[in-house]
Amino acid sequence: MAVPSSVLKGSVGFGGKNQRADVQLVQAMLNAVPAAKGGAAPALTVDGLCGPMSNSAIRRFQSMNQCPADSRVDVGGKTERALLELLDRIGKLVAVLGGLATAPVVPSGPTVAGANSPVRRKYVMTARSLVPPSGLTTGGSGPAGATGCGEFPGRVFTRLPVIPPGQPGAFKVHVSGAGNLYLTSPTTWWEQLAQAVDQQHAPPKKCWVPFVGGNRPLPGDIYLLAQYDKPAEFQHVGVVLDASGSEWSTCDGGQGNGWQSGAVKRQFQSDGVITGEFGNRARVKGWVDLDNLYAVAQASFPVL
Repeated sequence: MAVPSSVLKGSVGFGGKNQRADVQLVQAMLNAVPAAKGGAAPALTVDGLCGPMSNSAIRRFQSMNQCPADSRVDVGGKTERALLELLDRIGKLVAVLGGLATAPVVPSGPTVAGANSPVRRKYVMTARSLVPPSGLTTGGSGPAGATGCGEFPGRVFTRLPVIPPGQPGAFKVHVSGAGNLYLTSPTTWWEQLAQAVDQQHAPPKKCWVPFVGGNRPLPGDIYLLAQYDKPAEFQHVGVVLDASGSEWSTCDGGQGNGWQSGAVKRQFQSDGVITGEFGNRARVKGWVDLDNLYAVAQASFPVL
């Protein structure tokens, strides 16, 4: 979208008019900026009340973005322009402006993470609902229809649901060589997508997690396999159901005849060698951490 010159009706912060709607908007914008780029740390409660924490968050942003550090955002001033331009640059401006207009304001709080986090439970439940209880779909039939491995993770996201491309609030990230990718994109570029999120949004915990020997993905993580003899080359992408032992359970498209989907058992060795596609050996390259991705893109999950 074109970056507006101003979205405020009055000044916000120390000595400002501090109208409730304006304060809410500034709080939401500061929360959307990554902490490494001057965003609120800790996150602000979007309550429309401009107190010491909001003033400090404004000053922090100003200090890290070459703005006068006076703890105030003036209408059309340097601080507001810097906020709007930064949010547009990292792809969050539409989500912030659209989300504040359509969604009820709720206090922000820590994101619950871990093997049983809400986003993981829903993602795994949805993935399972798209495949048979056992075995593979017959050809292109079944709840998931015909689906390749790269399409399956995005197909799960469409059922959560997330805000789809083309609508305000849809989460997107620019990936060199692939263009703009969304959570629902049919793509095998999940490693590059997660790395682009890490680079462009600088989350406290990285979305792309390389396999280093002792670490394991959690249910709902999107895992990537590399070819056994060519570790730099892609072999497969799918969804982890359980990776706690020597036999991993995964949920995948692109099985059998190339378009079937189902829950698959894969024999795993501690050095990362795993049963890949069609019984061939492969190597675990890494995975997209679903909790960390959700922490960045949660505004695009309107129901969760």
